[in-house]
Amino acid sequence: MAQQISDPGFGTKVGRTSGRIINRDGSINVRRVGDRFHVSDIYHFLLVAGWFNFILLVFGVYIAVNFVFASLYIAIGTDQLANSTVHGQQSPYEIAFQFSTQTLTTLGYGNLAPRTSLVGAVAAFEALIGLLIFGIFTGVTYGRFARTKARITFSRHAIIAPLRGESNALMFRLVNERTSVVMDASANLLLVLAEPLKGQASRRFYNLPLESPKINSLALNWTLVHPITQDSPLFGLPIKELHTAQAEFLVTITAFDDTVRQTFYARTSYTAEQVVSGRKFEPMFWTTDQGDVELHVEKVHDHVEAELLPEGPSPGSDT
Repeated sequence: MAQQISDPGFGTKVGRTSGRIINRDGSINVRRVGDRFHVSDIYHFLLVAGWFNFILLVFGVYIAVNFVFASLYIAIGTDQLANSTVHGQQSPYEIAFQFSTQTLTTLGYGNLAPRTSLVGAVAAFEALIGLLIFGIFTGVTYGRFARTKARITFSRHAIIAPLRGESNALMFRLVNERTSVVMDASANLLLVLAEPLKGQASRRFYNLPLESPKINSLALNWTLVHPITQDSPLFGLPIKELHTAQAEFLVTITAFDDTVRQTFYARTSYTAEQVVSGRKFEPMFWTTDQGDVELHVEKVHDHVEAELLPEGPSPGSDT
């Protein structure tokens, strides 16, 4: 039985209109203002930043640190570096920068070397900084690769289709785009309806029961089905009322990836504009003549026309 629930964390009072709560890519549609920076935010940023920005940041830090230490060696004097005179065609700064890169990476070609205790002390400190920097970036790089990022693809539309001649049902489906073994998948579906109240939009949340909210293995596609019975808040609700109420269906998937041995989450939402009625999904898999099951991942979005059951009013009827 569908039940109205209290605020699950998205707020019941909003502005004059209720915007989308969850974007199609699963991100939460919240713009934060007034956040305060904390040093621990650096690690989080490094984990979630795009690869281009991450590599650009690593390169920038590498250049900046070498620039600082090269400037120190210039201030001390490159004449206090052994064999610096061999690089006669290079400027002092080029020599200092080259020595800094060798020291920072603890590489060293056996050519440039400290000649005085002062240069040796600065070089030793730079080597320590280099170990710390590369240790941090190596750990962060591993963390980025080790993070389990779901590749769950949801159908572009949720549909309202006949269900075994018993009732109509709200359906959407998903598929794992990886060949990894996904186990113990569970799904949760919330319906959000908004109604104007004294110049504000007030949200109501309903937990919509699913026919099969859990499966043991996500080897094929998974179609989530909410029967539109008399207990459902969708029963007798015309499709145009879904638009008026700014309806949004929030989907959350929890599953275990057996390949990396980690639990992961995937989420998305369907607005009223993404709900189509009188349709049914086309099959995505079938058995070949050789007895193998063939799954066509690209067909996750495909649906065809279907006649809704005539018994009583149901979503999809404008009357």
